[in-house]
This record gives sequence, C-alpha cells and structure tokens, in this order.
Amino acid sequence: MEECYMKISVVIAYHDEKQYIKDCLASLAEQTFQDFEVILVCDGCEAPEEGIPETLNIVTVMQEEKGVAGARNAGIEKTQGEYVVFLDADDYLAEDTLEALAEKADGETLVYGPKTATWYSRKVYQDNGEELDEQNDTNDGSGEEKATKRNPEDPYDFLVAHTKNWQNISVLGLLIPRKLLMENQIRFCEELVYDSDIPVLMEVLAKAPKTVYQEKGTYIKRKHNDPINLPSLLQKKDAAKKVAEAMKSYRLASPFADGENAKVFHYRFAMCLVTMISPYMIESKAAEKKETARELKQTLEILGKDRWADIPMKHHPRKLIAYGLAGDAAKIVKKTRNHARRQTLFRVCTSRAKCKRYLYEKVFSKMKMLDDMVIFESFFGKSYSDSPKYIFEYMNETYPGKYRYMWVNAGKKLNLPYPSKQMKRFSFKYFFYMARAKYIVFNGRQPQYFIKRKGNVFLETWHGTPLKKLVFDMEDVTTASPLYKEQFYIQTRSWDYLVAPNRFSEDVFRHAFMYDGKMLETGYPRNDILYCQDKEKRMREIKEELHLPQDKKIILYAPTWRDDEFYGHAKYKFTLQLDLAKMQKELGDEYIILLRTHYFIADVLDLSEYEGFAYNLSKYDDIARLYLISDVLITDYSSVFFDYANLRRPMLFFTYDLEKYRSVLRGFYIDVEEELPGPMLMTTDEVIGALQNIEKVVTEYSDKYTAFCDKYCAWEDGTAAKKVVETVFSDKSNK
Repeated sequence: MEECYMKISVVIAYHDEKQYIKDCLASLAEQTFQDFEVILVCDGCEAPEEGIPETLNIVTVMQEEKGVAGARNAGIEKTQGEYVVFLDADDYLAEDTLEALAEKADGETLVYGPKTATWYSRKVYQDNGEELDEQNDTNDGSGEEKATKRNPEDPYDFLVAHTKNWQNISVLGLLIPRKLLMENQIRFCEELVYDSDIPVLMEVLAKAPKTVYQEKGTYIKRKHNDPINLPSLLQKKDAAKKVAEAMKSYRLASPFADGENAKVFHYRFAMCLVTMISPYMIESKAAEKKETARELKQTLEILGKDRWADIPMKHHPRKLIAYGLAGDAAKIVKKTRNHARRQTLFRVCTSRAKCKRYLYEKVFSKMKMLDDMVIFESFFGKSYSDSPKYIFEYMNETYPGKYRYMWVNAGKKLNLPYPSKQMKRFSFKYFFYMARAKYIVFNGRQPQYFIKRKGNVFLETWHGTPLKKLVFDMEDVTTASPLYKEQFYIQTRSWDYLVAPNRFSEDVFRHAFMYDGKMLETGYPRNDILYCQDKEKRMREIKEELHLPQDKKIILYAPTWRDDEFYGHAKYKFTLQLDLAKMQKELGDEYIILLRTHYFIADVLDLSEYEGFAYNLSKYDDIARLYLISDVLITDYSSVFFDYANLRRPMLFFTYDLEKYRSVLRGFYIDVEEELPGPMLMTTDEVIGALQNIEKVVTEYSDKYTAFCDKYCAWEDGTAAKKVVETVFSDKSNK
C-alpha cells in the first residue's frame, strides 16, 4: 500500500463553476486544521485562474468531461491522505469542519457531521446567513432538513431519512477512510449524472467498521438562485433521465441496504415513487409510461413483495408500490391523479386563498375577456402613484368614456380623481377581474400565478432607473425571496411592453431581466409632472395640502432599504442615521426636512420631537409631487435621484455605509464617485456643511450635473404618458 503523506485529501469536482470556486477554496484555506491536500479535478474545463489561495496544497487534475462521478473517481486515484472528503465546487466549509472531523478519526472510522444549506456567498453567510436563510426558507427541496429533526447517532436516519428528496442523499462532507474506498474498490457509477452519490453512500455505510457523528463542523451546501443560467444538478429540467437514474441508483444501492436501519432507505425510494416517478408517468407518452412501469417493476422486485410489506408507509405510497410490483402503469397514473385531485379538493375547501386561486385558474380564466377594461396597480396596491397614475389620468383626459378602469388597492381605498372601480388585492373580485381584463398596467411584478390569456396586453412600467444591480446581474439575492431570479424570468415572459426612462436603463433591463420584448423608449410617465407649465401654482397647492410653510426651503430625504435588514417578506428595517436634532439647530431657520422612506420599510419613524422641522411623509402616495416642492434632495442608493435630476436642483448623497452596500449587498451599475451629480457625504456634519454652502456645491458639480442629465434624462420631456398610451392602446396587434 502506498504511503500516505497527510491525514485528509479533499476531492473537488470542478466544471467551470467560476462564480463559486473562490468561496470553496477560501473556506479550505482558512481551515483551523491544515494537514490536508486538495485534489481539484477540472472536468472538461480550464483550471480556475482567480481565487486560488497560495497557501493551499493543490493537485490539479485535467481530464475530458466525464461528469461529477468521473471527476470524483479521478480524484480518488490521486489521493494520498488517510481520509477522503468530497466537496462540491459550489459549496464551502465552516472554518472548523476539517478539524472537527479529524478529532473523531482513528484510521478506520467513518465520520459524519452536520450539513446546512444556504442561498448566499460565504461573506454574506458569515455575516448573517443563518438569519437570512431562516427568513428565506422556500422549502424548495434543494437543501437539507434541520439537524434537530434527525437522530445524529443513527447514520441512516441522519444521512438518508431526512433528506428532502432522493437526489439529496449524498456523500458530501463525510470523512471517509481512504482504505475503505481502495480495498473495496468503491467508486462512483459514471453512468449516473444525478444520483451517483447514493450507491457509494450506502456501500460505505454498510462496510465501514464504525461510524461516528461529530456535532461540530458544518458542511455548507450552496443552493443556486439562478436556475435559468446556472442551474444546479437538482434544478436541471431532465425528468426522464432523473426518473431512470433514480431507479438505477436504487438497484445499485439496494444490496448494501439491509437490516432494520436500512429500512429508511427503502422508504425514501417509496417517497421518490410518490414525488417524482408517478408524476412523471402522468405527463409521459404511452410508450414511456409502459417502459417506466416495466423498469419500476424490476426495480421493486429487488426487495420483494413481502419485504416491501414490512416497510412502514401510508396508504398512498403503499398502493403505488403494489401497482408498481404488478407493472400496472394505468393504475399508477389513475391513483396519482385521484390522490392529487383529493388533495386539491381538500385545499380548496379548507383555504380561502386556495379556493380563489382555483376559481381564477379553472373558472374565471375561461370566461369572456373584457376588451375595454384596464387594471392599474402601483406598488402592490399600496398607493395611487407612479407611472400607472399618470397613464390613468392621461387616458381619462384623452379618451373619456372609452375604457372602464379598475384600480388595485391593498385594503385601503385610494383617492382617485376620475370615475373608476377599486378592488382589494387578492380578493375574490381581484381574481375575477384579473382573469378577464384585457389590459393590465403594473409598476412591479405580477403575481406568480398570473395566466397570460390570448389577447391579454401587459404593460410593465417598472419603477426606476437602476443604480443597484438587478435580478440576473446580482450574485446574491439578499431580498426576501432567493427564488427571485426564477420567478422574475417566468413573470417577464408575460410582459408585452416595458417602459424605459433612458438608453442606459433599456440596456440594463435587457440583460438584467433577460427581456427581449417590446421596449417603450419614452421616459417615465411619472416624471411628466416635473415638466408641467404651472410649477409654481402646483407647488403652492401641494404645500397647502401638506400644511407645510410656504416661506422655508424644503429638504427631501429619500433613502432606500438595506437588503439584509428586515423583519419579514418585504418588511425592511430602517435606522435613521441623520442627526435631526443637530440639523434642526443648524438649519431650522431656513429649512424644513421631509422624510420619505421606501415603501418596503416597515418602521414608523417618530418625529414628534422635531415638530415644525421634520415631517414624515413616507405614506404620501406620490413622491413626484414631493420632488416638485423640494429645493434639495438627500438620498443614498435609491433611484430617486435619476428622476429628481429632471428638475436640475441640487442633490446630496448620504452614503454612510457605501463600502458594505457596494461590495456585499448589491453592487452598482455606475461608478458613483465619478458620475453622481453631488457630493458623497458620510456624516451629519458633512450634510449640514453642504447645505450651508449649497451654492458652492451647485457650482462645483455643475459639469457633472449636465453630463448626468444628458445621459439619464434625455428622453424626458413631459409627454411620456401620451407616448405610452398612443403606442399600447393604438397598437393594431392588440385588437
């Protein structure tokens, strides 16, 4: 036997996962235990050029593409350690993982430890990943169950029983004696793309002289938030092959699954029959049904009818097992359909939300379309505002009586200036008209279950020029839904028109949204008011409406939310960093300040001690009207400054957490130091100083302001609503 030079060999199968490998290797470089080597198998790709820590002892293996199984097998042959650990290139380890595993090792013991799953990069996970993952638990089946639900002392219960699906059964993160692999010639089946781990895990569990659980040290499985461009194996749409592999992997593993402890393995396959194999048979063609049933019969017969009877399970999987043993495809399909119908009926009868959805999909969507009805929604029904408002008003003024209008609200009636109906979001009325209206105008995303009927016209106005990275340009999605990218992609396929405020935004929308539909190069309708001919009159009226003094200058402070600071879905925290007491003392004779936080922010700011100086207008519907009355804008990373620039008034940027926001949370599309038409300020004192010398600021940033407006405001001229309406509602293809 060849001499081993180190205790652990870490085998990584790498297939050009450039966006992940840096975190993977960095986690190894920072291990508290350093007696290990890394076998990096480049499977049909070039070796990574960046993110390779110099301190790592890396053996690089180059080979033609053979898949994960082939790469791991090649890695095994190069190992020299006493133990082998398999690590995927898109995963990483807690810094004490190898040390913790090594503590329990004695040369022959198989050591396993906790696993967790995260949507986030290593940096984000280390900062607050556990909190984010708990909040963003989508139950998508791609991660591990929480260890508290398992018996850690039983390797079958811990590693097999509580995985969320068949493909999650894995050898990743186990400390496997190299001797066990070599003497038993345990290798991964290279014919298996998705399920090659399963036979290996069952064999090493069966043949290991001893297995030990180590509660310390965590393997961190990174879930992919972009299944469109960068799907994980689990996310790939390959139902036929996945079903075939599930059965083959079960057949290969079954000889090593014997005894009471291994009953959970057979139970997991029964659940695979319920969740993957039988649903596939419903959708497959007759010949495929027959072939799947034949193969399933052969697979189930390995255990035998009598042994299957001993596996504890409920009625539905037990009947599917019986039909599978009989090779009866028709009964499997019928049983699966009836079971699904009963579940649907139960949900519809016990849940108002499910009932509404069912009626929307099965009844309302089949009814005659209302060709003259237009539905408007702004910020999920929370306000009468933004571009939908100005499109609505233009249509009423230009085409009185031609269309019927319906506004979505969030439960509170909107104050509308023209005759129209309203409906509460997610009410029965909402589902009824969403299914039947011809035209739908939103400034955000439609619900995921929206059905695009033939003849529907979907006008998406969006809600800002992008400063922060959007959707497919984001690495981590630290908002409340890590499935954002997949959901967004599906939703944008329904958009017929997307409004762009400038050329820059059009370009960003194309790649960030992966949108190839019609783009309206009009500017934003919501900015039309900034070009109105009666500014002074409107400004007086708005100040009167809000009970603001007419003789003082107005500061508008409009910060955005922070992706990683939230209470719940779309409910973000906000801590006021400006010292209002100091600002009131220094500026109160000349200025008042209006605070307008993002609609996602849940905190209610108490400004009672600054009465007469600070006003909380976060609930005010139309921020464009606040732009109009403001003399100076203070913001941070909100897109409001792109709109405010149309007024050519001074802007200050209070960017106290710039580095964190830029490098960790979102990142920017533009070089803020070079392009922003105003100073970037870090403290309240700097803000006060800039306001006290605002004319100097205006002069200093004059050239930048001009260049900024030329780039981002060139399409705005006060007629955007007109252009949008004339295009969408006059398009003959929409008739």
